[in-house]
Amino acid sequence: MESVHEIIETRGKQAALMADLDRRVVEAAAQYMADEESGIGFLYSGWCQAVLPHRRLPDGQPWQIRTQRVTLAVEPGLRPGPDGDLVPGGVAYGSRARLIMLYLQTTALRTRSREVELGGSLREWLSRMGIPQGGKSQADVREQADRISRCRFTFHVQ
Repeated sequence: MESVHEIIETRGKQAALMADLDRRVVEAAAQYMADEESGIGFLYSGWCQAVLPHRRLPDGQPWQIRTQRVTLAVEPGLRPGPDGDLVPGGVAYGSRARLIMLYLQTTALRTRSREVELGGSLREWLSRMGIPQGGKSQADVREQADRISRCRFTFHVQ
């Protein structure tokens, strides 16, 4: 026999309610499954072994970290400078960058799509990630998202 969770996932909440199951159990399971905060986060295993830098590097400087099994190379991209010419950007760093990468990977796997819809605004995206809106948090996320979007990430598995 299928579990309550399997029925809700494959056939929907209404089918689970119509089955011979305790309504309170179905409601609780459906509510839990609909809560994105209680969901599991997904991360490529390479990120567990090789991480982004904790501190800011000079703009234009690449980042490389080697472990026993994985090498991560991050190449900074270019961004428009004050005069409009392209200048080297920086490598993403710190906890905000790692949180963004976790969010992007989890959402891509959950939606089974390479394209991740961030939201209609930065405020909406911050809310989805559970980050306080405004001030330093918002500025940090904006900067790290820009850095991530311009960087090239390469994993080499030994």
